[in-house]
Amino acid sequence: MIYGGCNCANCHMTILPNGEVFACRSVQNSKVGNIFQDRLADLWACEMEAYREYGIFKKCAKCELKAWCRGFPAAASGDHGDLYDVDPQYWKTGNDLTGESLISTREEQSL
Repeated sequence: MIYGGCNCANCHMTILPNGEVFACRSVQNSKVGNIFQDRLADLWACEMEAYREYGIFKKCAKCELKAWCRGFPAAASGDHGDLYDVDPQYWKTGNDLTGESLISTREEQSL
């Protein structure tokens, strides 16, 4: 059962003591601004929007649980260097509603 998924730029952000604002505390290159230089509302509404584009996540975009789960983009970023790549920890292999495969070519090669 999914109780909650990745909330990167969805309902949280990280603000460091030096004012740096990150979309995700687990993704080093997710800095979106500085609270001492930028309006927080502008960072939330504009700079963090790219982190809410769930339709471009390589595996999650096709999954029926996308609205609740969204995988763990930080794991994808750490493993592949791309936030939108396949979450290496994600267990589902297919969309239970459409029957569409969620497995990428790279994952098929490792099976």
